[in-house]
Amino acid sequence: MKPTLYTAFHLNLAFSSIEVEQRAVVVQKCYWPLLRLARQGFPIGLEMTSYTLRAIREIDPTWVDEARALLDAGQIEFIGSGYVQLIGPLVPPEINEWNLKLGQEDFEETFGIRPMIALVNEQAYSPGLVPIYKAAGFEALIMDWAEPASHHSDWRKEYALEPQTLVGAEGTTIPVVWSDVISFQKFQRFAHGELSAAEYMEFLVLQLSKGMRAMPLYTSDAEIFDFRPGRFESEASIDGMSEYERIGLLLRALRDSGGVTLGLPRDALKFLQPDRAPIQLESAAAPVPVKKQRKYNVLRWAVTGRNDLALNTHCWRIFRGLVDAGVTEPERWRNLCEFWSSDYRTHITEARWLDLQQRLPKNGVIKAAPKESERKRPFASEPKFERRGRWLEIEAGACHLVLNTSRGLAIQAMGFGPLLPQEAGAPGTTSPIGTLAHGFYDDIAFGADFYSGHFVYEPHDSHKVTDLVKCEPEVSVNQAGQVEIHATIATSLGPVDKQLLFDPQDCSLAVEYIHDWLMPLPGAVRLGFVTLNPLVFDVRHLFFECENGGRSQQRHALSNDGVLLSLDHGRAVSRLVSATTGLGMTGGTLYIGDNRHVVALEMDRCDAAGVGLITSSAVRDSYFVRAAISVRESDETSSRKALSMAENIAAPKFRYKVSIRQVAE
Repeated sequence: MKPTLYTAFHLNLAFSSIEVEQRAVVVQKCYWPLLRLARQGFPIGLEMTSYTLRAIREIDPTWVDEARALLDAGQIEFIGSGYVQLIGPLVPPEINEWNLKLGQEDFEETFGIRPMIALVNEQAYSPGLVPIYKAAGFEALIMDWAEPASHHSDWRKEYALEPQTLVGAEGTTIPVVWSDVISFQKFQRFAHGELSAAEYMEFLVLQLSKGMRAMPLYTSDAEIFDFRPGRFESEASIDGMSEYERIGLLLRALRDSGGVTLGLPRDALKFLQPDRAPIQLESAAAPVPVKKQRKYNVLRWAVTGRNDLALNTHCWRIFRGLVDAGVTEPERWRNLCEFWSSDYRTHITEARWLDLQQRLPKNGVIKAAPKESERKRPFASEPKFERRGRWLEIEAGACHLVLNTSRGLAIQAMGFGPLLPQEAGAPGTTSPIGTLAHGFYDDIAFGADFYSGHFVYEPHDSHKVTDLVKCEPEVSVNQAGQVEIHATIATSLGPVDKQLLFDPQDCSLAVEYIHDWLMPLPGAVRLGFVTLNPLVFDVRHLFFECENGGRSQQRHALSNDGVLLSLDHGRAVSRLVSATTGLGMTGGTLYIGDNRHVVALEMDRCDAAGVGLITSSAVRDSYFVRAAISVRESDETSSRKALSMAENIAAPKFRYKVSIRQVAE
């Protein structure tokens, strides 16, 4: 059987760099040529949201008529992706369900079909999405090969040669048809005249010589041919032959060669080997795989951009309001899906950004979740607190907490039972989390203090700013038996009020920062650091888990055969891109622990939609494991002036809670 080469041209009239008034030009210059290629007998895959379909239908109904005829003739295949292009691992499962449902219904209304294959939006994948796609009626997914494969040294090379089967949450399986960044970039360079036909054919022959049976010829944007969105200075110029004409010549040469078959994405599925064991795309180092190079990680749509955090938080507040009100009207959910669109979070034009700001308040703003109330309840014993030098020690019932007043009320020790003395720079064995003192590790690479319960802001061009400074706290016990601690922290950028609420009944500590300057800022802002005590946790059973857009927890082991994995989600990719990956935390909680203790790091999505980060490293005969929450990172989408959006929507609340529980043996 000859190798099958397939395409999935991505059509997106919501493209961040395209103005609304340019859409008719894009349809004429970029979308019509694809139908003409199909009319010439070349199978063409077209992937689009139903937002784009509805926009085309309004701009040029004849395009839809021609597409319907070509669909009936079997010359094109529509690949689904929902009503809008949104980032599944960053939104609640209900939004993913609505987005896919609306998209499928729009295609059925227009063409009488529901696409059977879906391209995962921006190739941002998590296993929790698999059951949602299957429930929406999809029979296969398109996902990037290169980035997940780079994290799976155990994968066999032949997995790239043909479709595979993925296993997602709850053991749900679904076939995957590959996209490939190198292949589509080579195709782009040929179409733009940057590669000669001979150079491109040399690349293609090399891929086929590896035994490729189903090869993605092109699986990316249609708007970059014979049109330039104007997003990058490095965009190729348009001169000479039409780029779609060059693509047509290439397709004709491939068809006439007799050595390959040009097909549709669904044709690739005939090479699927159903008896082969399914694979997992995700890993502890890359829990949310994304397309292209690592600068395109999930943080790109979570906490960068002009002000992704504020926009995402506002969407969560609208979502909470719709759920609480029991809203079932599809148009209300359609609007919210649009507000969650990925294109508003990257290179959105000024005019469309301002239009979004004017539209958001019309959907209503609900208040952020209130601070935990001082409810009256019985408590086992009156909390006791005592100041010992720089330590503020609190004990109540079965819990204890020690705060460092010389370091902005950082957590020195927190845990169950009696407070035990520090051991060689680590908290005692009754304290699962706290501070690991300078000198604890016998390795100069870890020659620092590793705190818990603080924030760090790292600007691009100056020293880091933290709350790790001396302060004088005020302490009281409320009617619920909770200990309230308050201090004003002086920083180089201005004061920050830090408010803590220690609840002995569930061994939890809520922390809130009240400020005028903390967001938005150029650089990285991380808080809620939780440093595990190596004297307490068993490295063989360490794990982390959270929800990433699905209805179930996504768990990752932090060790392999007792050997701790080395990973750092917050490690910079480059001078411009401040972190490697992150966790959507769509359930609001990131768990980290072992078979005896679990630490929960919570941030209500309606307070601030921060993302989780995990760091893990073996250090000689010990280890370093830490969790944190990021509320701001940097990449090329955040290079423009960040806007607070304060005139339009309520600001995020920097509030989180750390709690510890013991696991029953």
